[in-house]
Amino acid sequence: MKTSNQPSIRPDVLGAFYITRAMIKTLALAIICLLIFGRCAQEVVPTGGKKDSIPPNLVESNPLNKTLNFKGRKIELFFDEYVVVDNINQKLIITPEADNPYSYKQNGMSVLLTFKNEFKDSTTFTLNFGDAIKDFAEKNPAKNLKLVFSTSNTLDSARIYGSLKDIKTNKPIFDALVGLYNVTDTLNIAKQKPYYFSRTDTSGVFSIENIQSREYKLIAIDDKNRNMLYNAKDERMGFISKPIKAGSDSASYNLTMFLSDNTLLKIQRTIPRVNNYSVVFSKPIEKVNVTFMNKDTLPYLLENGGALKFFNVQPHPDSTLVKLSVTDSLGTVTDFDQKIAFQAPRGKERQKDPFTISTMPESNKPVTNTFTYKLILNKPVQFIDDQKITLITDSLTHEPLNAFKYEWNTNHNILSISAKSFAKDTVKWDLPKGSIISVEGDTLAKMLLRHPILKEEDYGQIKGAVINADTSMRFIVELVDEQYKIFESLYSSPYTFRHIPQGKYFLRIIVDKNRNKRWDTGELDKDLQPEPIYYMPDKILLKANFELNDVNITIPK
Repeated sequence: MKTSNQPSIRPDVLGAFYITRAMIKTLALAIICLLIFGRCAQEVVPTGGKKDSIPPNLVESNPLNKTLNFKGRKIELFFDEYVVVDNINQKLIITPEADNPYSYKQNGMSVLLTFKNEFKDSTTFTLNFGDAIKDFAEKNPAKNLKLVFSTSNTLDSARIYGSLKDIKTNKPIFDALVGLYNVTDTLNIAKQKPYYFSRTDTSGVFSIENIQSREYKLIAIDDKNRNMLYNAKDERMGFISKPIKAGSDSASYNLTMFLSDNTLLKIQRTIPRVNNYSVVFSKPIEKVNVTFMNKDTLPYLLENGGALKFFNVQPHPDSTLVKLSVTDSLGTVTDFDQKIAFQAPRGKERQKDPFTISTMPESNKPVTNTFTYKLILNKPVQFIDDQKITLITDSLTHEPLNAFKYEWNTNHNILSISAKSFAKDTVKWDLPKGSIISVEGDTLAKMLLRHPILKEEDYGQIKGAVINADTSMRFIVELVDEQYKIFESLYSSPYTFRHIPQGKYFLRIIVDKNRNKRWDTGELDKDLQPEPIYYMPDKILLKANFELNDVNITIPK
């Protein structure tokens, strides 16, 4: 019998051995598959799930909303998620105006406000946070986040609400300050802040809540720099003439805002030059009367509504005394005594400003065969040759300026012409060199001002009437484009707007109370409201060669 030196293996052990080898093979095969197919698999960025659009919710506050007899200096808000604070010093509105500085601390899911002083006694305070507190992840602002508490044993419950629009455009005004002021004889909103206030939303709507039941003056201002004070030079304002009574019931008020620069008119600076001397005023002016205090006179004109320029013409004394009677946009007249003294010439020849011209209508704008035309010069005119200046009709007929009626303005720099032609295609004004000479002795280069003849089929027409107008009422009917630029103003009813370019327009009516054929603004100090402006509710769409009839506008009774 043959013998072997190999150890014997039990059958059960041998089976276990084979199972283990099979497992190893399977595992190796799985690894190979993962390596092969893993390389071929496309890499995909894992999605982060649905975007969080839920704003943080206030779950608790200290003090609680509508707490009575609050005497603390700390206010803490607790939310259901992590939050961040965004520009809270600008967005948190505390009414009434507390004049109580505070600091804030953001701590995960809570915000703590610490005030320097305790709140005024026997007063209901409202803290409106706007969108100053947002969630950490998506910056969703907490909605309608407001806290009300009282330092007495009762809550004030009166409410004032309403809307705010611009009187010129009829559009709602966003983020304007609407304030309730204490009624006093010395109220000055340029120096006094409102006692209660709110800001308008995107629809121009405001609401002031939890206020004391008494009388207030209701005033709205732009408050562009957010200092809660009125800057008359560049901020609009609006007001209710009589004091309003805040009671237990809510009351609604609609205000219109307007510019009303009631600042004192001053001479801001003077600009002496060799050729001219400018007096610059602190705000726009409507007109100025100049009285020369000696026998000497100087030509002058008003530039851009804010500067009065005198021209240096020889001979004249070293200085000229004048009395200025200046009317501003509010109709206020202010008198000034002014000395005009030009700079001494330094070179052999004086350097003159260029002599320029503009026209109304502008060059290349269409005109009808009967039209009014204006030549506008930047210097007073000393001489015009009304025989050499001609109107050329279709390049055939030449008519001299003296064949038409024309007149100068007071300062002799605007020439108004009533012209008529029989042109079919174009008219041209021919201005030869030397035909217009300024007071400084310079002239324009030769010019040809061309205008096509207006074709009726390219334009539309609007006809209508003013409804509910009293026989004694005077009004101005205006058609304005989408940028509120005035197309034309009419002063009677029925009215017809002719030769209107295709486009979209608004129709509005101004109640001309003082019958001066212009809109006049209001003044808070005189308790004077601006002249009312009423808009037709719907925008007008006008197509070329179309006529719209019975486009009527109603004056509310």
